Amino acid sequence: MRMKLSHLVLAVFAFCVSAPAFADGRGDAGPDQAAPPVRAAPIQQPANTAPAEGRTGQMSLMNGDVLLNVPRGYKFYSAEEALAFMQRNDAAAPSGTVLGMVARADADVRAPGTWATVVSYDAIGYVQPETAPGLSDADFEESVRAARQTQRRPFEGFMAQPAYTADAASLAWAERAAAPGAGGKDLRHEQKVLGRYGVAGLTSIGSADQLADITAAAPDVRAMLSFPEGRRHTDFQAASDQVSTYSVPGLVTGVPASSPQALAETASVPETQTGFGGLAGMFPWIAGGVVVLAAVGYMLMGRRRRLPEEETAES
Repeated sequence: MRMKLSHLVLAVFAFCVSAPAFADGRGDAGPDQAAPPVRAAPIQQPANTAPAEGRTGQMSLMNGDVLLNVPRGYKFYSAEEALAFMQRNDAAAPSGTVLGMVARADADVRAPGTWATVVSYDAIGYVQPETAPGLSDADFEESVRAARQTQRRPFEGFMAQPAYTADAASLAWAERAAAPGAGGKDLRHEQKVLGRYGVAGLTSIGSADQLADITAAAPDVRAMLSFPEGRRHTDFQAASDQVSTYSVPGLVTGVPASSPQALAETASVPETQTGFGGLAGMFPWIAGGVVVLAAVGYMLMGRRRRLPEEETAES
């Protein structure tokens, strides 16, 4: 009896297990291939829509080499933000080290139509202000054009001619960086502030139709930047400080001269002076004086030789 009961229990259990397998018929096992792996859908990271963070107030840059005082109405942004701004707008970085960027406080520096000013510093030494007259050379613009070709930078001419201000030891100009109608950031407004050990740059990048706004804001932006005492242009010590191989025109072209001595000699030679220097006009007088002195000396020597002979004849 017990054996029959055990067989009945096993039969019921086997039926319960096998019933689901035959519920849908035999089915189709399909090809003998492994099922493709199941991958989780990639997680879409949200775009960074947070505005760039800027600040105002007094700040020391380049380990104290440059001072910046950003008033209300403007904001200063990091060097990383400045480099990203130039990359988005396909603008060449200024020479030296990029320190940051200044823009109006109500401007979105990541928006396509915004102009901003990149702050930089180039430790090239003391630039001699005596070289500034080279800016007025007749072929200076062609020199800039040739330099830009070498630098692989577009140059369609000046929108504001280079001008040097001696009292402020600063240089300013504006150039078109793309052909008219090309669109985009086709304007580059430069201000160079000369110091004892180098030059600070304020490079405003925008479009040609923003020239009036950039020019109007240029004095305010220039007033933000200064050098600490002892590092100003007027603090230069000729006996110990390095003189730059760049002239004032060289700050525009970006091309240094062969040597500081050559710059000094060029700056000190008047335009009317000939290749012989300041002695050229006096050369005939000097030569005549040498001849006269030689003749007088010859006559005196002859007289000394005749005196003994005359004294012998009289005795």
